[in-house]
Amino acid sequence: MSAVKPQYGPTLPQLVATLPRAGRVAVMALAALLIAGAVALAVSTRADETVVVVRGPATFNLAYGPQLQRVRRPGTLLALRRERAGLFLDSYVVRPLVLAPYRGAVGGTLPVYAFAYLERLRRRYGRFDLVLEGRTRINNAIGYQLVLRARRGPRTLYVRHVLLFGEAPEGLRRGVVLELESTPAAGTPNALATGNAGPLKQALRSFRFGTSRQGGTQ
Repeated sequence: MSAVKPQYGPTLPQLVATLPRAGRVAVMALAALLIAGAVALAVSTRADETVVVVRGPATFNLAYGPQLQRVRRPGTLLALRRERAGLFLDSYVVRPLVLAPYRGAVGGTLPVYAFAYLERLRRRYGRFDLVLEGRTRINNAIGYQLVLRARRGPRTLYVRHVLLFGEAPEGLRRGVVLELESTPAAGTPNALATGNAGPLKQALRSFRFGTSRQGGTQ
């Protein structure tokens, strides 16, 4: 017996019951795809997150949660920050990155660029411990990351800089740098955990070049 009142029928099963078996299977499969698409859309547009698209020579988009607040910082494409009672906890900054002309894949050029980039980090952070460096990938972006443990005054500072470029074409010169900074006060236990937990995780893993959110990691 159907739970739907007669005036609201017929139901989908009642409609497809009159079709041949192959037709019933096709209709039910299509219905399942539509339901899955609706669920995916609801998940990708959650009320507790903000999706931002930044257009430019290296257009990108990402999502971040309510713990992070967007702030103004000169020379940045996007800047997010989290504080508690005026105490800095962590931040997520996107800056433009332009490489000198080169040949071949950007993945082979970034390690060379990163060697000089480390000198810039020494001028910025002073003495630090280099915890990790190496190739990385975030959704449709390929890059190279540098993970540091430094100090800001009396406080320990964990840092992850990710140099990112799109997958193609070869010789691509315009990309971005993702600059993540965190502290023990944010609940980050060590430098390697920066961007792997807490509000920085969503902002990092959801980054994609272009305007499409399809395929972004939440």
